Amino acid sequence: MASSDNKPTVLVVDDMPMVRESLAIALSDAGFAVESAANGNEALALLGERPFDVLVTDMWMPEMDGLRLLKEIRGTRPEMRIFGITGGGPRLSIETMSSLAEVWGAERVFLKPFDDDELVDAIKAPRKAD
Repeated sequence: MASSDNKPTVLVVDDMPMVRESLAIALSDAGFAVESAANGNEALALLGERPFDVLVTDMWMPEMDGLRLLKEIRGTRPEMRIFGITGGGPRLSIETMSSLAEVWGAERVFLKPFDDDELVDAIKAPRKAD
């Protein structure tokens, strides 16, 4: 695990502060070390500073959206577990965005609003075989 205290580390990326805060609380309560970023550019900067075990990213964000972030990460960290979250956006349907995210390497995409426990359970579950 990436954390020095042996807690799995999760990077939460979402442009909405309330979503980041809610997920950080749920994941911390579940035993994860959590950091957050407001967009893909901030996430890449954090990923350049230290390793993370899991990424949870919104698909629709300013500056760098979740799809572009997925492409960037998959090129350098193919082993990282990635989960997408989305409430839809201006260019693509939720279904199309979810499909694209999974093609680019997200294990699963959660549609907002979702139960935080469902995301925690997915992260704790063993990685699905490719």
